[in-house]
Amino acid sequence: MADTVAHSLGPIFLSASVPLPGRGQVYLSTANILGIREAVAALTVVVLPTDRLVFGGHPAISPLVHLAAERLGAADRVYIYQSAFFQSVIPPSSLRFRHIIWTPPGVDRSSSLLRMREQMIGSEDFRAGVFIGGMDGVEEEFELFRRHHPKAALLAVASTGAAARVIFDREPWGVKDVGLKFDAAYASLFRRLLSRAAGSTPPPAGLPPLRGP
Repeated sequence: MADTVAHSLGPIFLSASVPLPGRGQVYLSTANILGIREAVAALTVVVLPTDRLVFGGHPAISPLVHLAAERLGAADRVYIYQSAFFQSVIPPSSLRFRHIIWTPPGVDRSSSLLRMREQMIGSEDFRAGVFIGGMDGVEEEFELFRRHHPKAALLAVASTGAAARVIFDREPWGVKDVGLKFDAAYASLFRRLLSRAAGSTPPPAGLPPLRGP
């Protein structure tokens, strides 16, 4: 089977970043940098042949998504959100995307990020959000996403460590899949979980059900 979702799920939300020194030891202590990169690339390959991918630009993540999308010939299906507050420091890699949505700046960095995240997460009727690595921003986007899309599948990829691991560990069993913690074959993992969220694949025997439709 090709590494794509069997049936279209609609747009998928991605929240991901690579932890930086000085931004919280809790994220750095478990961060799996190679896993973050592989998971982002695999998600892009799985989603883009059938659906759109929406995310907020991050210097370590945007080039991965762009490269995979161009190789697939599916760059038109990627939508990247950026706050105008950071317009003067946006790296060139983020400006290569065909669909860049600029959100108005707030009075400071924090309010600008919140405005961007709320507009981005509220932009679509998402049925799944995927959370990879990251720091406090990924945790904030997880909570915003859950509030805006209470019936959507929430996939915190704990094997990539950092914020995704923090989110996974605090969520109760019954709303998460054990594969998110132990399965590093990311393409097959995403294909299975997103197909299940689309209603095309029953959950494997012995695994707790995934939250979602």
